[in-house]
Amino acid sequence: MVLRKISKDIMSMVENINYKRISRISPSQYYSLKSCSYKSILAEAFDKKTLLPLSPNAYLGTVLHKILELISKGQISDEQQLNLVFNQEINNMETFLIEKGMSLFVPLQMNVMDFGLKKIQLKKHLRAVGNASLKPPSFLTEKWVESKDSLIGGKVDLIIVADDFIEIIDFKTGSITEDVLDDTGEVFQEVKSEYRDQLKLYGFLYYDKFGSFPSKLSVVDLRKQKYSIEFSFEECKSIFEDAKKLLNEVNDGIETGVFNAVPNETNCKYCLYRPACKFYYQNLSVNFQFNDLKGLVKNVNQYQNGNVTVFIEDINNTKFAITGFSRDYNNYFNNILNQEISIFNLRKEAAEMVYSVTRTTKIYE
Repeated sequence: MVLRKISKDIMSMVENINYKRISRISPSQYYSLKSCSYKSILAEAFDKKTLLPLSPNAYLGTVLHKILELISKGQISDEQQLNLVFNQEINNMETFLIEKGMSLFVPLQMNVMDFGLKKIQLKKHLRAVGNASLKPPSFLTEKWVESKDSLIGGKVDLIIVADDFIEIIDFKTGSITEDVLDDTGEVFQEVKSEYRDQLKLYGFLYYDKFGSFPSKLSVVDLRKQKYSIEFSFEECKSIFEDAKKLLNEVNDGIETGVFNAVPNETNCKYCLYRPACKFYYQNLSVNFQFNDLKGLVKNVNQYQNGNVTVFIEDINNTKFAITGFSRDYNNYFNNILNQEISIFNLRKEAAEMVYSVTRTTKIYE
């Protein structure tokens, strides 16, 4: 894959970071805050504007989630409506991507795996909803719930309210379960821990706002498969209190300049604020498991086909080659020889210390 042009969308600079207190967190943020609070601090500092491109799968996921909401609200009741709304939402998203300089992801259908399968799963979900024989007395979609002090709040996808029964449901468009080892070493599947924490936090927020504790917490995927989450009042309350305590600790750290960062593969691999994280850079200097590089530009080669390879040297004097840049980058790299840059979202090649560019590669000076 060859990067075809140089633009501000490819190369950026991280200015001085303006840290700000976090006024409120959502249940979906809690697990991230617990895993590495510095990620949430950077997100707040940059007003939630990511420093690296999202995967095209994320943009399709946004469309799928909206369709699920409309189905739950009864605003999509048949496949004809689903096809119409789906195409409209895809067109709207692709227009947004083009406006934001991400036309490389358009059309989404050609850039996302299992695009057709996802649409088929939506139709199955619609049919499953339409064939449900029991209709609850009431259901609430996109219901905002928050703590009395407004420190924690978020929208619940669906709340089913019946006689002496309350179920809180969250829709997920990606994988819901993860492999877990039991005490005997056997592998079994369990709902991901971040989703379990999220639902338990929603459960206590509902109680804090309405005075009634939910009877059931569930996660539903595109196939209409429902996963129930075991929970107790004490467990939900404990997570609620931990979330508020964690938020206060994070804000105290922002005031004092003492941050709790946990740079590891799980936290950093898909973090969209890596370019601004000094803790990540420290880890990167001794850890080659990431597809990012930081170092001095030492040499540039342009080949007969126009492709450009840049050679950089990191803090340990290790040399790397990054291939696949277009001819437009030849002058750029020659003009910044011996200057330090960071290159994100590369692809490791079979040859040692050789990387190549991808569609989401981005350079920070």
